[in-house]
Amino acid sequence: MLIGHEASWLDVAGRILIALFFLWVTITNLSAARIKDHIERLTLYKAPQPAALFWIGEALAIGVIGSVLGLAGGLAFAPAINALFESFQIDLPNTGTVLATRTIIVALCVGILITLVSALSPALRATRVTPMAALLEGELPEARRRSRIVSALGVLLVVLGIVLVCIGLFGGIESSGSAASLMGGGAAATLFGVAIFSPRLVRPLASVAGRPMEALRGLTGRLARENAMRKPGRTAATAAALMIGLALVSFVTVFAAGISDSVDNAVDTLFEGDLVVQNQDGFSPIPADVADDVGSVDGVERTTTLGYSSAKVSGLSGEERIAGVDPDGVEGLIDFEVTDGSGPEDLARNQVVIDRAFGDSEGIDIGDELDVLTPTGDQVTYEVIGEVKDNADFLGSFIVTSDALRDDFGYNQAGAVVASVAEGSDVDATEARVKELVDARYPIAEAMNTQELKETQREQLNGLLGLIYALLALAVIVSIFGIVNTLALSIHERTRELGLLRAIGMSRSQVRRMVRYEAVITALIGAILGSILGIVFSILISRPLADEGFELSFPVGSLVILLLLAALAGVLAAIGPARRASRLDVLESLAYE
Repeated sequence: MLIGHEASWLDVAGRILIALFFLWVTITNLSAARIKDHIERLTLYKAPQPAALFWIGEALAIGVIGSVLGLAGGLAFAPAINALFESFQIDLPNTGTVLATRTIIVALCVGILITLVSALSPALRATRVTPMAALLEGELPEARRRSRIVSALGVLLVVLGIVLVCIGLFGGIESSGSAASLMGGGAAATLFGVAIFSPRLVRPLASVAGRPMEALRGLTGRLARENAMRKPGRTAATAAALMIGLALVSFVTVFAAGISDSVDNAVDTLFEGDLVVQNQDGFSPIPADVADDVGSVDGVERTTTLGYSSAKVSGLSGEERIAGVDPDGVEGLIDFEVTDGSGPEDLARNQVVIDRAFGDSEGIDIGDELDVLTPTGDQVTYEVIGEVKDNADFLGSFIVTSDALRDDFGYNQAGAVVASVAEGSDVDATEARVKELVDARYPIAEAMNTQELKETQREQLNGLLGLIYALLALAVIVSIFGIVNTLALSIHERTRELGLLRAIGMSRSQVRRMVRYEAVITALIGAILGSILGIVFSILISRPLADEGFELSFPVGSLVILLLLAALAGVLAAIGPARRASRLDVLESLAYE
């Protein structure tokens, strides 16, 4: 599905939002130690410039270097992205790597400006720290009043975000672009709000994630849990990037499970026959002779065809997808869930049966007439005689007779052929004969039973999911760098503490284990928050689709696997910092100031 121009600004805003989160992680994690370090140096050297200028200058340097490296990395990664799409058989138009001047300017400006904006808060805080406080050995105190204000702002953003999402979903907004913008803006506000409020959640979440480690590993697990809780703001900022990635992945996982279950139920409900023949790509037509040839196979009792085309309905924007059936041949092969009026088996030449969702959205009732412009250029009027519930949208907006599809729409092929096995015949043997016939005469088609049809639909969905997961993995990879950065800074600040632990008997392996557990706890905090947000978003967005047959399903096993993968990401992120911490010289660490 292509996203229209109305949503283009939302895509840009989403990219900027993600970039802001990642840079916020870097700048925020550096702020506490660097502010103290800046002011201490300014005091010692009696520099007249305010510490804020040094902080802004450092942020500018980070922004320039990071933007240049990011631009180079994007160019290097472009072929990999193209190869990823090709592996999923999605061939994008490709004329080689194109580096436009606009791309360079936008990348540098966005990277530098966002970094500077991220540095404003630490810079302002630096102006409020006295030289004497900076020269003290202890850490800078937290501003409780500011913390309460920021937490209140986070709650306000969460509430505002959920309200915007609900308005976009349930507000009856006619423009799909406006509704998508509201939902996207609401989701972004919710993510920001949770990220801002998350320092308040670090202690309980760290306790939940760290208790099992403490029970299994004793003191090292306890120290890791307490270290993660020591600076809630830093831990929350580090977990924020992983939270975004896991929120998106969890949302896609839950929503995809619902789609898969909905399609399975729709196939079981719609197709009463034993076999279905369709194009191997799942949507292109097949020759109309397939129905007659399959019907002549020994053991096949009856066949019927489904055809598909498109048309423009007078008074409605865009084109509608329509289906054509043979009213005399559908009984016992296709089960239409009639909700009002007559079903497709009662259709006459100039009559249609509409999908209930299409009728409700467009205000079309039984007895109304549809003026339809067909692909052949004919203007045809059809009378609505009934409604059906089409959960998986197999039938399109409305159904006509196969004669009307042939004469009015110029459609002389078959979209799918449904066949039933005669009573008393061997189902497996008949299925094998049908498959042999289709393979020999129609190489573009394939014959399947209903179980295989569901598996085919599931494979198509899994292919798309694999592509989405591969792209979302980039956000998780970036979040790993945030965890590495936090651990490295934490080890630097706790040099003397680590030396004391080593002096009283802690081994190198215990130090490495403690750092790894701390990384795992941080990763699990982000994963838990992200999973909860993903589930909440999937519940909200699924509600308007419930009337169309969407069945919300929670794949508990997949969600647990996501949490385990997040823990594994924490272990990977801790490899370097853990080795560095374990190799600190005890005497030098004890003398460190």
